[in-house]
Amino acid sequence: MDDIENENHTSSRTIVDDGGKKISIKFLIANSHAGSLIGTGGKSIKELVGVTNARVIVSGTNEVFPGTNDRVVLVSGSRNSVVLAQTLIWEMIAQNVKSGADRSTEWSPQTVVKELGMNDDVEVISKVSIPASVGGLILGRGGETIRSIATETGAKIVMTSKEDALFTQERVLTVSGSTGQCVRCVTQIVDRLEEQEEVAHFFNRGTTYSSPLSRGGFLGAFGGPAGRGRGRGREGRGAGRGRPSTPGDGEPETNITIAIPNELVGNIFGKQGSTMREIISLSGATVVVSARGEYVEGTTNRLVTISGAPSCAQAAHLFITRRLETPSNPPPKKNSLK
Repeated sequence: MDDIENENHTSSRTIVDDGGKKISIKFLIANSHAGSLIGTGGKSIKELVGVTNARVIVSGTNEVFPGTNDRVVLVSGSRNSVVLAQTLIWEMIAQNVKSGADRSTEWSPQTVVKELGMNDDVEVISKVSIPASVGGLILGRGGETIRSIATETGAKIVMTSKEDALFTQERVLTVSGSTGQCVRCVTQIVDRLEEQEEVAHFFNRGTTYSSPLSRGGFLGAFGGPAGRGRGRGREGRGAGRGRPSTPGDGEPETNITIAIPNELVGNIFGKQGSTMREIISLSGATVVVSARGEYVEGTTNRLVTISGAPSCAQAAHLFITRRLETPSNPPPKKNSLK
């Protein structure tokens, strides 16, 4: 199954247009679940598209949602197509859970669609991404709508904040409960998206979050330069490190240093380093933060060093600056650009 997982996958089947609004959601799933979804030789995903008439695209093996290890599944189509597709995806996740193995389990959407409900009691968990522009719609005033959905369906729902959507422009919902509860929960979310007069679109309408930057996709929204390359990150003691980007077109490596007040460093690391991983993934730069207690002389500021191709380094600098720009947090001062 690994042979077919090296590229993005979709079915070549022509989607039937039933005249309804076209809605899109994304699932963020483990690599083993993605392998099951695709199936040997792409058999399962072709069946899924054939059964549901939805468009389904799975990101490549190494193309994950920024800040996570999850692959991205884009599901789009009419309301009925998306609802059936997400139902079958939950069924697939349930089958993987039941198998108890940390590997891909073969499944047949054509068979499962005839037996819907058999896995309704299996406890499952997954993440669903929606456009940030409709996050408030799902959340509701004071969280009223999301609580109502949780109460009516029995599922547990946790949504990321607006601040966490700064780079991707997507709000991520972690949905957990029995399979039946999760299916009903996401169905209600899809229904609310379908009820909107103007259907919300993802800023990134694909499943890859590194390539769009090189086309100016993400940075274009922030009014910044286009980046190049792809970085990988890990969190160390006081440092977020990425694999150095390779300067393109003869570009020399650039270093940018920023002094950040110690109390604000957590803002760019994020929970368990998730924000730092996003910055590195989307910019392609390497970012290193001085260790705790290692301050710029005469201050309590930590030193952030960004390196890589000029476009990548500038992209990372822009992301960090925007992450820190709040009414109470002045933008950091750039100390040098070499």
